[in-house]
Parts: sequence; C-alpha cells; structure tokens
Amino acid sequence: LVALKAQYNMSIAHFEANLELIHELLPPESKLPKDFYQSKKLFEGLGMAYVKIDVCYNNCMLYYKDNESEDKCDVCGTSCYEDGSSKVPRKVLRYLPITDRLQRLYLHEHTAQLLRSHYPSKSGKMVHPCDGEAWQQFDKDFPDFKSDPRNVRLAFATDGFTPFGLMAAPYSCWPVFVTPLNFPPCTIMKSEYIFLALVIPGPEHPGKKLGILMQPLVDELMSLWEGVDTWDASLKKTFKMRAAYLWSVHDFPAYGNFAGWSTHGRFACPVCLCDTKAFTLRYGHKACWFDCHRRFLPRGHQFRFQSNAFRKDTVVLDEPPRILTGEEIYAQMSKFVGDTKTYGKLHNWTHVCGLWQLPYFPKLLLPHNIDMMHNEKNVAEVIWNTCFDVPDKTKDNVKARKDLADICNRPSQHLKLKANGKWDKPRAPFCINKDDKQKILKWFQELKFPDGYAANIRRGVNLLQRKIFGLKSHDYHIFMERLLPVAFRGFLPHDIWLCLAELSFLYRQLCAKELRKDVINSLEQQVVVLVCKLEKIFPPGFFNPIKHLIIHLPREA
Repeated sequence: LVALKAQYNMSIAHFEANLELIHELLPPESKLPKDFYQSKKLFEGLGMAYVKIDVCYNNCMLYYKDNESEDKCDVCGTSCYEDGSSKVPRKVLRYLPITDRLQRLYLHEHTAQLLRSHYPSKSGKMVHPCDGEAWQQFDKDFPDFKSDPRNVRLAFATDGFTPFGLMAAPYSCWPVFVTPLNFPPCTIMKSEYIFLALVIPGPEHPGKKLGILMQPLVDELMSLWEGVDTWDASLKKTFKMRAAYLWSVHDFPAYGNFAGWSTHGRFACPVCLCDTKAFTLRYGHKACWFDCHRRFLPRGHQFRFQSNAFRKDTVVLDEPPRILTGEEIYAQMSKFVGDTKTYGKLHNWTHVCGLWQLPYFPKLLLPHNIDMMHNEKNVAEVIWNTCFDVPDKTKDNVKARKDLADICNRPSQHLKLKANGKWDKPRAPFCINKDDKQKILKWFQELKFPDGYAANIRRGVNLLQRKIFGLKSHDYHIFMERLLPVAFRGFLPHDIWLCLAELSFLYRQLCAKELRKDVINSLEQQVVVLVCKLEKIFPPGFFNPIKHLIIHLPREA
C-alpha cells in the first residue's frame, strides 16, 4: 500500500481510507497498521528510515555532527529556525543512508550471485562497465579492492526538478541517486536497484554549495571504503563489504555543480578546462567554440591548412589540450578556488567537491560523465530549429549573420541592408524552404512506431506554424538516431545531408548496447573531422559548449 501511495501520488487521507476499508474485511485482532503514521513506524524496523538534517537557509552549512546543536549559521549568521519559532527549521535535508540497502542486496541469494557476476567480456566488445578503461584502471590502482568481486562500485546522478508542477511557484528540488554497477548487463540500472540517497531542498538550485550538502553521503562513502560486515546469503557466510564511488553522470549544468567547474563562459568545457580557444561573439555576446576543433586533427590533416573554410585567413598548427590527471586537477583546483580576480580569465573553478576527501578519488580515470541523452537532445533540437528556421530559436538569426560576416569568408550569406532600413537575410543552404517543410511535417503526421518504441510524435505536428510541439528527450533521441537522415534526405544539399547523417550514425553507435574498442578508437578520430565539417556548414553562433562536447563523447564511451 505504501508503494502504491508513492507510485500514484496518493494523499494521506486516501491512503487511510483504503486502510479503513481493508480493516472492515479483516478480523478485529488483525495487526495491520491503522493509519499512515503507524505504517511508517512499521517500515523503520526494515532499516529504511531516513535522517533529517537541518540546513542553513542559504546552504552555507549543515547542522550536522559538531554543529548539530547550533541555532545560527557560522558563515552568514542566518537563524536555523523559522521566525517566531524555536523548533521549526527553515530548511531540511533528507538523507537516506545507502549502507543498509547495499547490505540488503546480499541477503537475497539470487541477488547476491548477480552482484558477483561482473567479468570482462571475452569477445572483445564492451557490454558492461567492467570492460571500460575507468573500471580496469581502478582495479590496477587498488588490487586489494579488486580481489573480492563482491565489493561494490557505485555511480551517482543528480538533477533538479520542480515537484509542484509548472503552474506553481518556482521551486527546484535536487535528488541524488546512487546505483551499484556490479550487476550484469541485463539487470544493471534497473529502477529497483537505483537508490535515492539525498533530497536537497530548494527553492533555489544548490549551485556551488552542492558539495556541502553532500557531506553526509561522502562520510558514508569513507566508511564503506573501510568496509562493513555483511552476510552473503549465496555463500552462507559473513564478509567485509567495501564500496567505492566510480563515476557520476549528469546533464551539463549539474555537471558543473558536481565537479566544481562552472559550465559558463569561455572555459565552460570541464574536459579542456582553461586550455581552450573559445571566444565571445561580437554581436551574439555569447561564448563560441567555432573553429576550436581543428587543433584535435592529426598534424598533417588538410583542414588545418584551409585558411578560408573556417575563420578568415587562419590556419591551425596548435596541438590538442592535454587531459590532466586527478592529482594535477586537484593541485590546480586548490590553487584557484576562491581567487575571484582570475576567475573567468585563468580558470572556472568555483569550489572543491566533497568527493575529493575520498582517498581514491584522485586516481579515478573518469570521475564525471556527460549525460549522452541530454547532449543528444540539445544537438537535435538546435539542428531542427536551425534547418527549419524557427523564429527566436534558430541559430541563424540576424546577430549570427553579423558574426558570420565578422569571422568567416562566406559572402553569399552576408546580410544586405534594404532601402527601408531592414536587413535582407539570404537563405542559407542548410535552411529548408517553405514547401519542403510542409512535406516533412506531413510525413511526420503519417509516421507510426511499434508500441513502446517512441511517443506519438504526429500529435504535436502543427502545419500552420510549421512546428512540432511537445517533444521530450527520448523523442529527440529517436529523431536524431533514426528519423533525421530520412526526414531531411532530398531537401538539403547532399554534402550537408551526408554530414548530418554521419552525426546521426555517430550517436547511434555510441548508444549501442555493445561497443568495440577499435570502433570507439576510430570514432575518436572521426568525430573531430565530423565537427569540423559542421563548422564549414553552420554559422559560428551554432557552436555553443554543447556542440563542443561532442568531441569528448567517444573518449568517455
């Protein structure tokens, strides 16, 4: 009943009404709880209780451990309690310990066997995280942890959402999820094995204070690294279970909060860090990564020497940025965090993430990952809006054309001033004309998918406005990987269509259930050429940090 209450958002009154109805069918001596409060008390015996920790209203500190008895923030001086009350906290962090839940997995014989069934693939394909370099490097660095396959590797994820609906007052709540990576491919990442560890309250997003709010979870990871006694139901004996954080997966804004590197401005890329050639557009006034990717090409590649295909009169001889080790990143972070004079000029460090307290964290090969689905959704949305020339959403607007004339040598796409003082914008080769837009949208109206494969996209088609409304992340995932090459074929010049089809195939390969290492190594080279081809097609304003991150996706895969 409690599960149904959570699944269908049942009110407490509704829950207790159901209990009352069930009690009428049961004998008087029944021990079924009589209300919601008693039901929650019953669950406490299962070790599923959560801890409430008072938080400074400005997220400056936790009233936790040595600070638990304080009633005023040590940083900003804000009172812990509501005005006029001495016991009602202004903000509360919900913390759900993960140790008991990890131990409970080993209490079931079948689940305990699954947790030991992670072994590198013998076929040469990557089908499980243990086939990746990050897992294998961790095993090399910590052979004592590797020696027992029951030790648990953990992945984290967090993002903000509005719990009260779009029509309510703005409120951003941030849950932090933890999932074990030991399970086999058929079981890993299933909903029953994804644990809610923290519920970070709003109303504002935590920003650089996220590390402070995650401190209880970091402390628990420290104890799990030392190990806890756990009963293994499959082997019928107790063992010392250890657990380690391996990586996290986030969308781009949450990545910055989690890693301590601001994802805004010229240094937005958390992989290249401050070794980037990004610049600010003169008219668009935004950070741009146009022509920042030829440096990733092989030294003798022809694109490096094409002086007018990218920026005017520019050849590129620079080498790609070096990927720093964990120790180098920590040294740079310790040097610059708190230095506001050089922020945005030499670095983008905002804070030191609490995970650096873990003794093994500097050794992690890939501590943070870019969420593939969010990147794919953003890229697909921009391609659709730009090729369809959607007003207020296209990256080919008047400001973009002015920046194009300032940066590139493409006279056929320059703006022309008409006699009435307005700008005439010549149609770019990547823009689909009006009649062809109608044909593509009518095709979408007739499109059908197998049950459960994708949403009913045709319901959102509007022929009058020549738009598709209501597309979600998974809809853009299907559009990018399956529909884009078919929908645009014959309506764009062949070289532009071929480039977009290659981008579609790149995402399809990266999202495959099985990956070959030689294919991924090949994609690392091909993706650079592909992004350079996109730079020869679209205006500089198209290339925000999301498009730049495409370069790093094969390496993270």
